[in-house]
Amino acid sequence: MSNKPKRPKYETVSYTPPTPQVFGNAAPVDLPTKSSGSSSFSVDRPRNRPKLQDRLAVYEDDNPRCQQIICAVGVLFPPLWLVGAVMYATTPASKTASREAGFKNLVLTIILTVLLLAVGVYKFVGSG
Repeated sequence: MSNKPKRPKYETVSYTPPTPQVFGNAAPVDLPTKSSGSSSFSVDRPRNRPKLQDRLAVYEDDNPRCQQIICAVGVLFPPLWLVGAVMYATTPASKTASREAGFKNLVLTIILTVLLLAVGVYKFVGSG
């Protein structure tokens, strides 16, 4: 036989967590609670809110439409891209939408210039 002492059986006591009233954190009954009805004041952001850049453009009278038209018509008459690139260089940095549209004209002008130089060098070197 074994000489081990027998363990006493403990009573199982159900545990109840402390309630807020014990700590004094219970909400007073007389305070108004959030109503289930709709509120006239909502702090939620609108779902289709424009970017900050676009909102600032409204206040700064920033309209990139001219640059966009020059870019589109420049496909038919590429020297217009040069006009758009000059406009881009003179546009203030605060007019972000116009500068963004004008930058496209600048890039297209650079690509056209490099392409014309490459064709010119090819013709000059190729002719002997």
